[in-house]
Amino acid sequence: MLFYFIAGLCINATGNGLTVATNLGSAPWTAAAANLSAATHLPIDLFLFSFGFGAAILVILMVGKVQMSRFIKNMIFVFLFSVLVGFTTRIFIHLGVTEHIPYFVRLLLDFIGISMIATGISITQRLAVVLHPLDDWTNVMRFKYFHGNVVIAQTLNFAIPILISLTVWLISGKLVAINIGTIFSFLCQGYIISQADQHIFPKLVHKTK
Repeated sequence: MLFYFIAGLCINATGNGLTVATNLGSAPWTAAAANLSAATHLPIDLFLFSFGFGAAILVILMVGKVQMSRFIKNMIFVFLFSVLVGFTTRIFIHLGVTEHIPYFVRLLLDFIGISMIATGISITQRLAVVLHPLDDWTNVMRFKYFHGNVVIAQTLNFAIPILISLTVWLISGKLVAINIGTIFSFLCQGYIISQADQHIFPKLVHKTK
């Protein structure tokens, strides 16, 4: 179980770091954090953590009861995740994954990163021991309101960060980490998660209770 948790966390965080480094479009929540970071000059880690904290509170409201063990586990995940995304982003940039490499190489790396994010999410959602609050929120919506349909739940989850990024753009006139990869993530991440559910560590199954 610990192996699956570490695998899911590291695959997810590394994928996010890769998409931020390519600057060809990150998953919407990471893109929103990157835009807020660029506008305020505060670390991206701070905004990623804040999003996680807010989502953890929202999960409590949707479930209808305070589960302190769940909340604490979620916050442990979001802390580790935020630190790892910041770390892997800096590593990839140091390795030369920047706008100076060929466009199609960056685009391929970006799509790989987004696929890694979806795969990591699939693993930790099925494990359901320690989740990122945003993934926990998607899981709650998926099974409580949408009969297990991850595509609908993930799309609704992504609507909020896209609005955040657009708001930052309207105020500052600058937009980062929003590109073709963001569109790919918005349209395809739910599908990639559903495929990973079936083909990546298929012995892991969702716990719907």
